Amino acid sequence: MRPFALVFLALPLLLSLACASETGSPGSVGTPDLGATVQAAVNAALPTVTPTPTPNTNATIIASIIATEDAEYNSALTPAPTPTPNIDATVEARTAATIVAMSALAPTDIQAETRAPTPTPAPTAMPTAVPTPLPTPTRQPSPTPLPTFTPRPTPTPTPVPTRVAGPSLSEMVKNVRPAVVRIQTGRGGGSGVIFETQGQTGYVITNHHVVEGYSQVNVVVNDSSTYRGTVQGSDRVRDLAVVSICCDRFRALPFGDASRLEPGDEVVAIGYALGLSGQASITRGIVSAMRYDNRRQSNVIQTDAAINPGNSGGPMLSMTGEILGINTFRIDESDSGRAAEGLGFAVSETTVRQRLPALKTARAAPTSTPTRRPAPTSSFGAYGFGPTSGELWHDPSDGLIKTEFADVFVSDLLVWATFVNPYSAASHGWDYGFIIRGTGAGVSAEMVQIVVTSRGRWELSSRQGASSGSRVIARGTLNSFDTSAGGRNRLWVAALGGRGLLFVNGEFISSLDLSQITGAGDVAIITGAFTGNEVAGAVTRFEDFQVSHLRKSYGPASGTLQGEPEFIATHSSGVWTRNLVAEATFTSPRGNDWDYGFTIRNPESSRLEAVGIDGLGRWFHKSRDVGDAVYQDISSGLLRAHGVTLGGRNHLVLVALEDVGLFFVNDRFVARLDLSHNLDYGETSAMGDFYVSHQSSPHFEDYNVWTP
Repeated sequence: MRPFALVFLALPLLLSLACASETGSPGSVGTPDLGATVQAAVNAALPTVTPTPTPNTNATIIASIIATEDAEYNSALTPAPTPTPNIDATVEARTAATIVAMSALAPTDIQAETRAPTPTPAPTAMPTAVPTPLPTPTRQPSPTPLPTFTPRPTPTPTPVPTRVAGPSLSEMVKNVRPAVVRIQTGRGGGSGVIFETQGQTGYVITNHHVVEGYSQVNVVVNDSSTYRGTVQGSDRVRDLAVVSICCDRFRALPFGDASRLEPGDEVVAIGYALGLSGQASITRGIVSAMRYDNRRQSNVIQTDAAINPGNSGGPMLSMTGEILGINTFRIDESDSGRAAEGLGFAVSETTVRQRLPALKTARAAPTSTPTRRPAPTSSFGAYGFGPTSGELWHDPSDGLIKTEFADVFVSDLLVWATFVNPYSAASHGWDYGFIIRGTGAGVSAEMVQIVVTSRGRWELSSRQGASSGSRVIARGTLNSFDTSAGGRNRLWVAALGGRGLLFVNGEFISSLDLSQITGAGDVAIITGAFTGNEVAGAVTRFEDFQVSHLRKSYGPASGTLQGEPEFIATHSSGVWTRNLVAEATFTSPRGNDWDYGFTIRNPESSRLEAVGIDGLGRWFHKSRDVGDAVYQDISSGLLRAHGVTLGGRNHLVLVALEDVGLFFVNDRFVARLDLSHNLDYGETSAMGDFYVSHQSSPHFEDYNVWTP
């Protein structure tokens, strides 16, 4: 085949020569003989042909090509002793065939030849499903429940706007929010911004007047998590302070270069103006002037961006989210009393950065003793508190209960902490616990008090007015309680309206009657609640003190759980959460082929937890994970073992807090549930007809869902 390859290599050149001879020089005469030209080239290429004396350009080029071939190639060119072929006819025929073949290959055909064909998959035979026998109430083991699949509509994609250079203002604000914090003290609150992180410690810059008089403050990060902040250093003259918070992965904002600002540059102020609930508010303005404030010994940035009480300590930002200053004050009127608008000031980052090294390393002592406010007016309680740790020093001589207040203002809540015994119960008595719903002072004082003592007892009491004394509501004994020196006990209290729950060391102790005081108030860690339960110089330590405000996210709702065949009947609250308190009162259908309860942590997949009771007097906790063919039986049992008697109407309460669940029926504690296998955020629903054989459509009312 190599000789033909040679012919094709020479062919384009021959054709070009032929074309050149057609156009020719002005002196050329007649039409050239194409066959003779091709014949001459072929003869020149064959080794048996003797070259003519006259130089031939075509033959020279072809000869150079032949010279590059290897010995095997040259030997292949030597013709066998056969009759001389008709070269003209062969070349013309093959040239014509090649041209026809090339013209027949359209571009799409060439692509089709190079594309690997996709094999058509053979149909896979579907296995024949083996029907699972429907369980009956008397069949053991328990009937296999049906899965619930709640279809969700496919979300409509949101058009993405065409971007110009740099992020939009809304994008910038979204990026900086996790670093802007709310700071709350007993007197009020302000704002701050995280400017540095070291491991799990965050450093917040704010104003001196926001934290003045306090060595510790509450810091709310990203409008959700609350941390106990320590005032590291404070500068009264420049109105700056640094607060440290721990322990988490915090987001910090970088500093910009305020020295490059010019009047007319745009800036943004962000902070918790007027202490309003919700996210930090945003105002936008321009740099009005750059000044030096002699009284404050600071470079300041004047702006027309609105700055209001509560903005103090918050950042003034560039349009790309860098800290240019710390919002500090505004001027509402001149020295002569003339009203003024649009005169806000921020301490420039040049002054801030000069003072940071000293502020981070100097511990500030309170300049005044914090006093309890008569009535909190802030909305800080909506964000929770903690975790924090600390110490309560004993002083039996003052006759006072020792307290560490959270400075929150809530009614419905979860509060918990771990206490460390100050000494052995054998040497002296001690007590500790919580105050909730505490308000006022003197004759207007109100509070609910829950304490445990070194004698292994608990007590619930209330106080309404300083002169009325405390009123004991309930008391009892503790089964699992450590009274040794340095021993640790964990207390956990839930309060919802007039009802509460007490847990000690993970064990349910009792329901609590909180109907005496149902209004909102403060929460505190306490010790020395009983006279004689203190030793001078001793310390009661506490750890992980936290308060979560329970908000009603859904309800009350009522209806009938009317399901479809092969599906669980559900009434969705639309609340997606991990931690919650759900309650409802269910009406039992006739007979015993019924069940009802709740499903929680049910995301868009088939994963969920189902907790409920059935007509045979059993309780159950079932779980299904993605890919499970059937529900897993996590735990179950008989209600009568917990003193529960079912009636025509039964009240169910389910508490889910991280990896632990608590289940109550008719105000009786039934079970502590293990939720560690499912920590998803998901939907919460009232549920009925969980089992295949149950299609009774139970009725429910007063269905409510609270979330922290």
